[in-house]
Amino acid sequence: MKRTPINTPVNQAQAAASVPLQVLLSQSEDGFYGSLQRIWNNVVKLEDMGIIQQENDKFMYAYRFAEAELKRAYVEQFTQISPNTL
Repeated sequence: MKRTPINTPVNQAQAAASVPLQVLLSQSEDGFYGSLQRIWNNVVKLEDMGIIQQENDKFMYAYRFAEAELKRAYVEQFTQISPNTL
């Protein structure tokens, strides 16, 4: 037996909500995943340089780099200051 979808207000609201969400996700992917990649690349660089020697240090440095990324994103989003001046 095959089900046929019925267009109810709930189904229509879900369909309408999913389109803007997809647009939002695709717009934020580069920024969000780019930030994660920058954080991880910085941690790997420190590990390669011998600065990070314990597993716990990775998390500490990743947290600090994440704070810097959040600050950079905030400055770009909510102020007119260039992130290069920080």
